[in-house]
Amino acid sequence: MHSESPRSARSPKAVTFLRIPVLLAVGMMTMGSGMGNPGCGGNTYPDCEEGCAIAGTYTLQFEDTSPPGEGCEALGQRLPQGPLVLTMTGGSYITTRFGDDELSTHYSGEPARRLDFSTARILTEEKVRRTLDIRSTVAAPAPRSDTDSSRIEGEYTLELFSTEDSSVKCLIQRNFTATR
Repeated sequence: MHSESPRSARSPKAVTFLRIPVLLAVGMMTMGSGMGNPGCGGNTYPDCEEGCAIAGTYTLQFEDTSPPGEGCEALGQRLPQGPLVLTMTGGSYITTRFGDDELSTHYSGEPARRLDFSTARILTEEKVRRTLDIRSTVAAPAPRSDTDSSRIEGEYTLELFSTEDSSVKCLIQRNFTATR
């Protein structure tokens, strides 16, 4: 009678060789499941570690405060007024209200100190696409505590263009400073 199993006839080298493709296949199937790759909705940004205390109320100043022009005014677009209020949640996620826009972004602190916001939406009643970009930098040294002064310098760009023919209906580009 034969007591050996057919499995024992396989060499250990062949079993080891087959493990790699099986592990790769399992890894590909579980991406986004919490097993390794965070997938959609996962926090891919590390928490801010240095120069992170930028939350607070900032006084907003535009270098050029002149009216944006007839095309912008006809569409109800003007420079935002009032303070810039930044809130930090989750260790690196910044939210703010800039004029009528709710904005959010990731902030990593030192050494980059970049604070960039962007949003877009369609204004259906005017058949216009509205984009807002705020590219800014927290001045060095970035604040280490809530009582440290802080200065943000950047450029505010608001553009409205026709969804029918892509012509620009309104363009506002202004440098700004925000201080706390």
